[in-house]
Amino acid sequence: MPGTLTVLDLIQNGTMSAEMAATMWAAMDDRSSFIVAAGPRQAGKSTNTNAILGMLPGDVALHDLSGEAAQFANLAASPDGGYIVVAEFSNHMPTYLRGEQVMQVFQTAEKGYSIAGTLHADTPEDLFYELRSHGPLTDDDLFRIRYLVFLAMRGPVETATRRVASVWEVTNITGGTPQAQKLHQWNESNDSFDIVGAPTLLKATATELTDRAAKLRTLAVAGKTSTDDLASLLAG
Repeated sequence: MPGTLTVLDLIQNGTMSAEMAATMWAAMDDRSSFIVAAGPRQAGKSTNTNAILGMLPGDVALHDLSGEAAQFANLAASPDGGYIVVAEFSNHMPTYLRGEQVMQVFQTAEKGYSIAGTLHADTPEDLFYELRSHGPLTDDDLFRIRYLVFLAMRGPVETATRRVASVWEVTNITGGTPQAQKLHQWNESNDSFDIVGAPTLLKATATELTDRAAKLRTLAVAGKTSTDDLASLLAG
């Protein structure tokens, strides 16, 4: 289930821009698959993943994957159009998904699910290389992932500055290598965010994205960041 921090909280505390949130809101409208990635640990991958998933309508099911074969079989037998959520694609912990389990994630998604997950990577190329390291995923498998959110962390974990460093749209996969365009980036020199590209796969128009960003920013600045505040905005 989505965590307690909303995208409005993350806008208010400077983790992401309203424009980044608006892009991912539109991606959730389209039920696009996405991965949140970072190089360092404890950069906020789960927090950002849950906040993004929190922009889905309440009737969209979220299935936290355990990696057990029975769960994959049950999901494949009864697809509901929801999201299958991977805590992390990694060999580092027994509770993370690896190898054949990663293959099953993409096989299950083909039955009628979107994917949300996290892993450790700093670039689109590294991210897809990491996914391919778990098994022979095809370009079609990998192209299910349409949006990439990369995080940055500066300073000690306890007092770190955490930011969404960039948001990317994947436009194609060839030979396991992504073709992706950067949509948003963090400017570390002055701690600001820039729009550097226009999405081509979203159904939302540029005008709609601008309007959504303005509404998100207004609520965040006003301190109206609760799940109820977000739900009212999404419903409107």
